[in-house]
Formats: sequence, structure tokens, C-alpha cells
Amino acid sequence: MKAGYGAGHLDHDEPLELRRLRAHEEFADAGSRRALDGLDPVPGWRCLELGGGTGSVGRWLAQRCAPGEVVVTDLDTTLLPTDVANLTPLRHDVLYDDFPAASFDLVHARALLEHLPDRAAALARMVGWTAPGGWVCVDATLRITPPGGSRTAFHRCLEGLSRLASGRMGADIGWATGLPLMLAEAGLVEVGVLCTPGVVGSTGNATGLVRVSLEQFGPLLREHDLVSDDDISDCLALLDDPGHADLPFLLISAWGRRPRP
Repeated sequence: MKAGYGAGHLDHDEPLELRRLRAHEEFADAGSRRALDGLDPVPGWRCLELGGGTGSVGRWLAQRCAPGEVVVTDLDTTLLPTDVANLTPLRHDVLYDDFPAASFDLVHARALLEHLPDRAAALARMVGWTAPGGWVCVDATLRITPPGGSRTAFHRCLEGLSRLASGRMGADIGWATGLPLMLAEAGLVEVGVLCTPGVVGSTGNATGLVRVSLEQFGPLLREHDLVSDDDISDCLALLDDPGHADLPFLLISAWGRRPRP
């Protein structure tokens, strides 16, 4: 098994990874922007976006805070923007690579901390990079367990994806419920939370994410006997059914301010 982020299954050179990241943006960008917009970023802010993926949030911050610099990091920078004057892509590991203390007005991470072995250490570093009076904002996806258990092929496939993520890929899909307390314990104040539903259905914001996830990880799900071939085909059929709707997960956005001296 390949070590590292997602056990190697989320690497940017995986054939469907760009599609999955775009689908994740379709689900999560609106919620991330609402949370960040509520922090009232202004022109001139210096911002840090950790685990930037394809840079959609970084682009938004760069436009909102221009001429302030936005640094967008990832372990693999090949998908990050290079055409934005005040956006700097940077290869960076949040647990090992540093920034000067108190050097950003805003530090944001999405779909990052749940993949790390030491989330408290990563958050402490994020707080240290934030200037007094500045904000730390974290987004994470929380899996919702359906009432009555896995009743449909859709539920069984979501459960299989969850078990794959929490087992082989090392992600904690229930961790987001502890975000507000974690921010407070890290010394932040004015802690707030916003929840964005991930809806699956004919017009759902998460339908594309579930679809490409099944396409990308279907072979692994079958290899580890987490779902059957029939489950996958039936689930994909449900995604195309205009009469199907479900709520498989939430995006939890939580933030806090670093106190001034």
C-alpha cells in the first residue's frame, strides 16, 4: 500500500482525480465562500490557503483581497493557478514546512485536516501563522448515517466509500463534529460554524461528487468486498433517477479569531 495522502489514491496523476476535485468544488465552494465572506476579508489582506487542490478558493480570495497576496499550497502544485498576479502557488506540507509567525490575516484549509495523523498539531501551526486579530477557518466533510441503516444501494455504496476512506485512506469522516471545540482549545475566540448540505438528486450539489467517487474507487470497493457490482450499478442508476433524493454528508465550516494581545 502506498503511504501518504489518501494512500496514493488521491494523487493528482490519478486518471479521475481532477474530475473528483472539480466535483468537490461544485459541492463545497459555495459553503466555503459563505463562511469566508462572513469574516469580511478586505483588499490588502494576506491569506494562506492550505491544501488548495485546483485553487478555486484561492482564486476567489485573490480577487477579494487584491492587491493582498494569497499563498496557495499543496503537496502537488501541478493543478494550482499560475495566471493570477497576486496568487502564489507553493509546495508545502502543513506538518513539516513552516511560515513566519503571525504572517497572515487569514489561514484557511478545506478537506485537509481530516486526512492528517496529527490534526491538533496542524491546527496549532495554522494558529501560529495567523496574525493577532486574524482568522483561522477550516472546512471538513461529515458523513451522515441514514436512519434505519443502509437500506438502498446508494446507502451501501456510501458506507463502502466511508469505510474505504477511514480504513485504507486514513481519513476520519466523523471528525468534523469536534471542530468548534478544537478551535476553542487552540486558543481562538469568536468561534462560529456554518453547515452546507451535500444533496444527491437530479439537481443536487453533491451528485457529481458521488458519481465520480464511485467511478474512481469502484475497483477498490470491489477488491475489498465493501460493495458488489450490483450495488455500484444500482447506485449509479439512482443518481440518474429524478425521483431519488438523499442527504449523504454536510460540509462543516468552522472559524475562530486569534486574540489580540
